[in-house]
Amino acid sequence: MSDQDRIDYQKKLKELKELEELQKYHDGLPHLFGFKFYAWQRKVWESVNREIFVCSANQVGKSTIAARKNIRLATDPTLWPKFWPDLPKGRVPNLFWYIYPTQANAQTAWETMWEPLLMPRGEFKNHPQFGWEAKFDKGMIQKIYFRTGVQIAFKSQNMKVRDLQSASVYHVTADEELDVTFLPELSARRNSTGGGFLHVFTATLGQLHWQMTMEPPTKADERHPNALKISASLYDSQVYEDGTQSPWTDQKIEAAIANCPTEMEKQRRVFGKFVRSHGLRIESFDHERNRSEGHPIPASWSYVGGCDPGSGGQSGHPSAMVIIAISPDLKQGRVMRALRMDGIPTAASDTLDAYRKLRGNLTMMTQVYDWACRDFFTLASRQGESFIQAEKGRDAGFGLLNTLFKTGMLKIQRGDPELEKLVYEICTLATDADKKNITTQDDLIDALRYAVMAVNWNTEDILNTTEVGAELDAERKPKVELTEPQKRRQYYMGEARDTDDIQEEFDFWNELSGASSNEF
Repeated sequence: MSDQDRIDYQKKLKELKELEELQKYHDGLPHLFGFKFYAWQRKVWESVNREIFVCSANQVGKSTIAARKNIRLATDPTLWPKFWPDLPKGRVPNLFWYIYPTQANAQTAWETMWEPLLMPRGEFKNHPQFGWEAKFDKGMIQKIYFRTGVQIAFKSQNMKVRDLQSASVYHVTADEELDVTFLPELSARRNSTGGGFLHVFTATLGQLHWQMTMEPPTKADERHPNALKISASLYDSQVYEDGTQSPWTDQKIEAAIANCPTEMEKQRRVFGKFVRSHGLRIESFDHERNRSEGHPIPASWSYVGGCDPGSGGQSGHPSAMVIIAISPDLKQGRVMRALRMDGIPTAASDTLDAYRKLRGNLTMMTQVYDWACRDFFTLASRQGESFIQAEKGRDAGFGLLNTLFKTGMLKIQRGDPELEKLVYEICTLATDADKKNITTQDDLIDALRYAVMAVNWNTEDILNTTEVGAELDAERKPKVELTEPQKRRQYYMGEARDTDDIQEEFDFWNELSGASSNEF
C-alpha cells in the first residue's frame, strides 16, 4: 500500500466514523434530527419571542413542534441565555409546565408521541446532557426530570386554577385551546422568571380572547399584540422547508375537505381559522358591523337603562346593567355604558347604588329591571326611581337582538372594559348554554335584552329596503291571527310563554302574597 493509499484510507475511515457518530446522534436525538420542518414550524422552533400562538388545522404537527421545542429548551443550556436573558449565571430554568385538556390526554400523548417518537433514546437516555427519567402517578405521566436540572410537569385543564398557585415557572405550553380563566394565573407564574408561553391549538371552544388574539377585526381589538402568531392550514403544510413533498397532497386535502360536514368545520380543520364548533345564541353579531368608537352622544338622543339584579358573590349570578343611547328616529342604538359586578355580594341597595352611579346625570327615557327581584323595585320606588318590569321572553329578546345586530342598528362602543365583558358574553353564549349554571355568563346580555325590548324600534324602513331585511323577512313564519279564545288558551295552558318565565312569574307573585312556590 502506497503512502497516498494510506492517506486516502485514513481519510475515508475518519469520514466513516464521523458519519457513524452523526448517525448515532440522529438515531438517539429524534427531537433534533427525527423530523423535517414545515416553514411555519421552523419559525416556532427558532423564535425567542416570549409568547407564541399557533392556530392550525388538524394533524399538521402543531403538538409535535411544541413538544420538540420543550425538550430542546430543557436539554440545551446554550440556549438559555437567549430565552431567559435575565437568568442569573449558574441558575437553571428548572420548571416548565405542559398543559393538556385532561390528564388522560397527557398520558395518551406520552404513550403515542413523547416517549416513542421524541424523547432521547439509547445511550442518550442516560447522557449527562440529554438524559431523563419519567415520573408517574397511578399510571399517569406526571413529570419528566432531565439531567440538566429542568423538569417538565404535565398539567390539565381539569385542575382548579388555585392548584396552579405558588410556583415560579420558566415556560408554559398549552396544547389545544386553553380556558382563558387560567390565563391570569399562568401569567402570574411567569412574571418573576420572564418565562415564555407557547399555545398551539385548533379553535374549538370559540373563546373571544383567542379570537381577538389570532383574528382581531381591528388593531384596537388585538390581544397579545407583541406575540408571534401563526395560522397554519393544510395547504401551508404541503411542502417541507427543503422543498420535498409532505403527506398532505392535493388529493388528501380534497378528501379532508369532503369529510367536513359544514363550512365551519372546513375553515377550522383545514384552513386553521378561528371559528366556533357550536352555534351562538346571538349569531348575527359582527365585530366590524356592530362595534363603534366611543363618541359624544347627540343632545337629541334618548337613553334606556336595563338592570338585572343578582346576589353575586361566589354562588350567585352578579348584578349587571347597561345604558343604551337611542336616536330620535329609533333606528340607531349605542350601548355606551355597562357594569357587571363580578364576585361582589350584592343586596338590592348595592345594585341600585351602582346603577345610579353608572347612569350619572343622564335623563332616562325608560328604565327596566328583572321583576323577579321584588326588593329592588320596592327600594327603587321608595327612593323616587321609576322602573318598569322587563319583557323577559327569551326567544323574543334574542330574536330582537339578532335583528338589531344583523341590520347594524345596534352597536357597542369600544374602550370600556365592562363593555368588553358584554362583547365576550355575546361571542361565547352557546345556544345550548345552561341558564341555571353559575358559570354561564349572560348577565350583561340579560340586561341588554331587557333594555332593547323596552324600545319601539323603527325597523320597517330597514327591513323593507335592504337585503338584510329581505333575508330576515324570509326567515319569518307567516303571522297567523288567533281568536280571543285561542289566545286565552295559549296563555293559560302555557303554550305562549317560556317555562322559566312562567316559574319566575309564579315566584314573583308568591313573594308578594307570602306563599311558597308549592302553595301557589
